[in-house]
Amino acid sequence: MGQLNDKVIVVVGGSAGLGLAVSKRCVDEGANVVIMARNKQRLDEVAASLGQTAIPIQCDVANADSVRAAFAEVDRRFGKVDALLNVAGVGRIAKIADATDDDIDFVLDINLRGPILTTRSAVPLLRKAGGGDIVNVSSEIVGDYMPFMVLYGTSKGGLDTFSRMLNHELRADKIRVSNYVSGSVGGTEFGVNFTPEGVEAALPEWLESGYMTRVAGPGMEPEWMADAMIFVITRPKGQMIDFVHVRSFAPGSAIDN
Repeated sequence: MGQLNDKVIVVVGGSAGLGLAVSKRCVDEGANVVIMARNKQRLDEVAASLGQTAIPIQCDVANADSVRAAFAEVDRRFGKVDALLNVAGVGRIAKIADATDDDIDFVLDINLRGPILTTRSAVPLLRKAGGGDIVNVSSEIVGDYMPFMVLYGTSKGGLDTFSRMLNHELRADKIRVSNYVSGSVGGTEFGVNFTPEGVEAALPEWLESGYMTRVAGPGMEPEWMADAMIFVITRPKGQMIDFVHVRSFAPGSAIDN
């Protein structure tokens, strides 16, 4: 018997990396898993590979109307949500004086505004379930400094504060909010928005700062990260984990992968 039988789990950014790994684990644990992402073709392919209890719903988390429509579809199909996992995240390489309007909008919209929008739509459905979990995936960069990544760090720092305040706001609704601080993860597409020119400019400072070994370390398997997230959302009702930091323990550098 799975730990999540009959649960409805929404995974935002569930078509790749950690999101895909946790979507698969939720399916394996017996849940109905709503996978949300922007790319419809890939979304449909991933859902088909996971089986009938994986439901693809296209959603652009940077667009309020798209988020409302996606959660209206969840309500129509299931009438509740037991857990919302905000996994989607993007980064761009830029020092602030060189950041374009699009760089700023892209990173902040998906990493901070997106979880705010999905949470707003999910809370009424979590209330219908009698309570549940919200997990926001942050980054250990918030506690340190990685050159050229100020936009990413700022967006995740805002998400940390959002999670902390939500814990107070939603406690009466029996909704637990967890700030899941992720270390370096391998096998993701996080760097897909990095340009070769950006990497060439940033890499010397990344190495000189020591961030790649002092903080990041070799990327962990997405499946390891999924295990930790399943642990968080399957705690007894009388217990919560409001903060978890899952990080690389092996020696070496993040660029060794």
